[in-house]
Amino acid sequence: MGLLDRFRRRAPASAVVRLGSVGRTRGTVLLSYLIDSFQGEPETHYHTNRWECQCMARLLQEAGYAVEVINHDNRHHLPPPDCVAVIDLHSNLERLAAAAPKHARKILHATGAHWRFQNEAELARLAALRSRRRVTLPPRRQVPESHAIECADLATTTGNAFTIGTFAFAGKPVHRVPLSTTYRQDWPTGKDFAAARAHFLWLGSHGLVHKGLDLVLEAFSRLPDLHLTVAGPVSAEPDFAALYQKELSLPNVRVLDWVDTRSPDFPTLLGKHGAVVYPSCSEGGGGSVITCLHGGLAPIVTREASVDTGEFGLELRDTHIETLMAAIREIADGNPADLALRSRAAWEFARSQHTRENFERVYRELVRTVFRIPEAG
Repeated sequence: MGLLDRFRRRAPASAVVRLGSVGRTRGTVLLSYLIDSFQGEPETHYHTNRWECQCMARLLQEAGYAVEVINHDNRHHLPPPDCVAVIDLHSNLERLAAAAPKHARKILHATGAHWRFQNEAELARLAALRSRRRVTLPPRRQVPESHAIECADLATTTGNAFTIGTFAFAGKPVHRVPLSTTYRQDWPTGKDFAAARAHFLWLGSHGLVHKGLDLVLEAFSRLPDLHLTVAGPVSAEPDFAALYQKELSLPNVRVLDWVDTRSPDFPTLLGKHGAVVYPSCSEGGGGSVITCLHGGLAPIVTREASVDTGEFGLELRDTHIETLMAAIREIADGNPADLALRSRAAWEFARSQHTRENFERVYRELVRTVFRIPEAG
């Protein structure tokens, strides 16, 4: 099974999963998210959204609501007559809100930045690449136009202040639910930070230019004494692979393609690296970076990666190759003891903020105090 196959919806477009409430039913919440999370044995280890969808539905059930789950691209299902709230990821909320009872709460669950910001950011990265390399590559992370935030009563997001800021124009309350993680790693006892500080990891999914791999490769082509491991679906974007064939073949660059984070070899991979480099142009929580924080890697990221860096990471002020190289050098040329402190702080931050337990705690509180979902009439 290929990478993209793991994320494709397997259920029919019209499928609906109905879940009963715990105790007396106060009405039905329509959750437009991922129906595969409730069918068979969902692969919750490939992406945080599978488990998070399950968790959201369960907490609503525990609060006394029946839940109808549809896929976010279901364009036919209508809210039931006793619908008291509609929750959707992005482009289905307008349609569902128009068909729901007037008193029903409309809630956007934003797992990415606002569509206009994301689309323009990716196109800007592709334009910059065209200027540098005189080649045009197609966009791969464009999302449909949507006015979900305008019609929502409120929103939640798995991103940080950056992601929230892309929705600020609408003047709607946006509440953060820190992204969970698929796996937590033990602290890498005995790690050789003197060796690890020369090794950097790029871990990401499709949309390689969107996620800054082009910039990282160009930086390491000018840093021959430092080492880069590329863990992502390079083979799935042959035009990118052809354009960067020289950089991908450099002696200091190792390409692993897709990496299974549940593999027993994954902690070993993290243990050999000192930092993750991820200059993405738009995210809703930077899940791959958070995965690396759980392995004790210091983050070198853009603000748009939507990951809090605290005092343990480096946030790039721009995406010039020289700026990226300077940040990489700061880690590589620094004291190993300082990197060990960054690593421990990153690991502890991830263990306190980006866990399933914390996602559940925060979302339960939102359901209890913020959503103000009415009872069915």
